[in-house]
Amino acid sequence: PFDHKVKLAQFYYAEESHIRDAISSSLKAKHNWSRTSFDTRASIFLKAADLISTKYRNEILAATILGQGKTIFQAEIDAVAELADFLRFNVYFASEVLKYKPISTTDATNELVYRPTEVGFWVGIPPFNFTAIAGNLVSAPVLMGNVALWKPSDTSVYSNYLVYRIFKEAGLPDGVINFVPSDGPLFGRIISSHPHLAGINFTGSTATYRLLLKLVGSNIDNFRSYPRLIGGMFIS
Repeated sequence: PFDHKVKLAQFYYAEESHIRDAISSSLKAKHNWSRTSFDTRASIFLKAADLISTKYRNEILAATILGQGKTIFQAEIDAVAELADFLRFNVYFASEVLKYKPISTTDATNELVYRPTEVGFWVGIPPFNFTAIAGNLVSAPVLMGNVALWKPSDTSVYSNYLVYRIFKEAGLPDGVINFVPSDGPLFGRIISSHPHLAGINFTGSTATYRLLLKLVGSNIDNFRSYPRLIGGMFIS
């Protein structure tokens, strides 16, 4: 953004048919992915963290510096250190959740059974300014056995797509995450009216959050499940 003459990447908005195809692709992948062992899912994101810290460190730094106008120090904190930490911490805390056992009495045994969101797909909508948040918003629900659409910010598509490619190289199966650059209002209208929407993981402006809340609320009677709308940060 500090030199508008430099072109880092070229992308095209997904049309309505592409967004619907991405949803179908995710739902098709859900059956096998939700039944994949946690250890297998975790190993993919741990490998991605290693790739970010080593093989792709310089490339992801450059993408974040040039694409989002950060200094090398800021980019290192964000796109390498924080993103790798997110992926590793998520695996650690997820494993802690899964191994927890409720207190049992002498004549009964209490078990905690975790299941991914039974019906539908998740959506990750990150802000432009943090590569780490982009990778985390999508990968966290996917680690737990869900599938997701990734709608990147227009002004950080390049760094976000690099993270997506790293996830794929680490072993993420086709369809589990679908990368869908899109016009915001069109994307919001389609995903919020789809009966299989399971949740939205969002960080961004207050105005966009309110719009998503209204769209989801207006379709509440159409959903197969109760959608979860999660906002990690509101930037006015």
